[in-house]
Amino acid sequence: MFWLLLVLQILSGLVAGESAIRKYPEGQEALNKLSHSGLFFLQWRAYADYKKDLKYLRNIFGIMALIFGTLFLLLGSSKEPTLFNAIPGLFIVLWLTMQFGTDFKKSIKEQLSIVGLLVIGPWLVLAIDYMTNFQFDHLRLMASPFNAFGIQSLATYQIAIVLSLLGGVAGFFMAIFSIIVFSMVPLFFLFLIVLLSIASKWALNIKPRKAYYIAIVYCYIVGPVLMALESKGFI
Repeated sequence: MFWLLLVLQILSGLVAGESAIRKYPEGQEALNKLSHSGLFFLQWRAYADYKKDLKYLRNIFGIMALIFGTLFLLLGSSKEPTLFNAIPGLFIVLWLTMQFGTDFKKSIKEQLSIVGLLVIGPWLVLAIDYMTNFQFDHLRLMASPFNAFGIQSLATYQIAIVLSLLGGVAGFFMAIFSIIVFSMVPLFFLFLIVLLSIASKWALNIKPRKAYYIAIVYCYIVGPVLMALESKGFI
């Protein structure tokens, strides 16, 4: 928060002191470049393609995961816990969540395929047991965690039915949980992208003189107050 406020304070200070800065050729050139760059940024963000932006973020996170993962393998972990040790794992998690969010339909199909595998898995094991004349009885071994419920007293096909139902219910709740958890990060970044796009469109409609007065108010009143509140821990 401090660094964000500091950047805003510097930018508003540049705009507020525009007339003084433009007295010098170097200042005139710098402000022209800053103005063109700012206008380009606002136009770029105002008409952004949200889906492409999410894919770009996903690719960036993947590249950063590879870079920091390679550095971590080459340099090794530090003796004391540091942020560097956690960065590779952090970018991997971000890449996985963004991968889920940018290809939602495919991710849902993958989750449903896992549920389907949990449902038909006991029947596949039962078929293997049947082909080997129940030599190893793998299905009953699968059911051993549920022995307290008397599942071993059931017939083999009944055990398969029970395990299928349990697998289906467990897989369904796991899929719902995964969808909710893995959707949170993409939705958060999507919210930021949309918010920035709306703010950029709004900024493009502001007249230069009005923007100049807003910058003066922020530079001399709002900015210092916000930085003071941040230093005191109020924001």
